[in-house]
Amino acid sequence: MTPDLVIFDCDGVLVDTETVAHQRMADAFTEIGFAMSLHECRDLFEGKTLEDLCRHVQDELGRKPDPELTLHVRHQIETAVAEQVTIIPGASELLDAVIARDIPYCVASSGSVRKMHMTLGKTGLLDRLEHVLFSAQDVGRGKPHPDVFLAAAQALGVPCERAVIIEDSVSGIRAGLTAGARVLGYAGDPFTKPETLEAAGAQVFFDMDDAHYMMNLKG
Repeated sequence: MTPDLVIFDCDGVLVDTETVAHQRMADAFTEIGFAMSLHECRDLFEGKTLEDLCRHVQDELGRKPDPELTLHVRHQIETAVAEQVTIIPGASELLDAVIARDIPYCVASSGSVRKMHMTLGKTGLLDRLEHVLFSAQDVGRGKPHPDVFLAAAQALGVPCERAVIIEDSVSGIRAGLTAGARVLGYAGDPFTKPETLEAAGAQVFFDMDDAHYMMNLKG
């Protein structure tokens, strides 16, 4: 069925930032004594807020929370992403199809609104999305809690039960299902393990064109 609301995750669904962002995170955490590879960083932390990640690392190291670490890592990520961000193939066309059907839509991300402005601006998507950006950092709890999806749906005036959420992480899928929405899991990234998205409860797809049919946007 065609949804009454489409909620897009940002990183990994609209813009391709995941590899470069997680590599910078892995490097930054390794520098302070919490060694990890790119793959370990993605497996452990994908879909969670940076604040959650920094708290986890500092806790594992037996250190007190230091907000300066979050600021440092965020700067490292934003610098790298600004240089290397690209659009997910087919994302612009899917967004246009949703708009053409006059379906309410928004973005609900673990990243900051500032980061979304930067990545969506660099990829030419911001003009269609800047008025409907929601960050988990502004609602208290990040994914896998459903808070950001519930806040976005409430702002758009559509119950989550009538929404489709497009996600690429297990944390995001769990958050979407907890919110009561139908969740599509994008597995187009070669690093993504589609079986883990399916096990989390998502309807998995590999090409953005498939999402048109899954949401009944074209026959």
